Amino acid sequence: MASLLVLVLIAMGLLSPSSANAQSSERVQSAVDILTNSSRQPQERISAANDLAVFGQDSEPASQALIRAMSGDPVPGVRTAAALALGASAFPSAAPIQAVIQALANDSSPQVRLAAVKALNILGVDSAAAVAALQNAAQNDSNPEVRQSAQAVYSRLANNS
Repeated sequence: MASLLVLVLIAMGLLSPSSANAQSSERVQSAVDILTNSSRQPQERISAANDLAVFGQDSEPASQALIRAMSGDPVPGVRTAAALALGASAFPSAAPIQAVIQALANDSSPQVRLAAVKALNILGVDSAAAVAALQNAAQNDSNPEVRQSAQAVYSRLANNS
């Protein structure tokens, strides 16, 4: 929503692209700072992860902050938001994808594992590691919702290969 507003303002000549980039950079840095500060409230960190999904594309600091939050935040809701943000922002490097695969395989929270399945679905990653992780989750996850979702995404990716 905010990125649409920025585009409209640029189109109307009310905001220059360089000014929009500077504001976006500042917003990314602010969100990274909030997300990585464990003394901040969980809802603030969740909001920061959501901001990074929108404004953090092509930002290595955003990608790394989301990976750290997804793999290490003590609050499942923050880890869930980070996983979904990694999927939504479609970071081009392999590190976010590997981190999402690890969350699917190892996170203790079914909420986070389900978010990892959703992130892999959004990304459309059909690497052997992603497909194997989805197949394993479809067959072995302790949560029926994760198993069902993983099966659906696995079937879609396996049929596209």
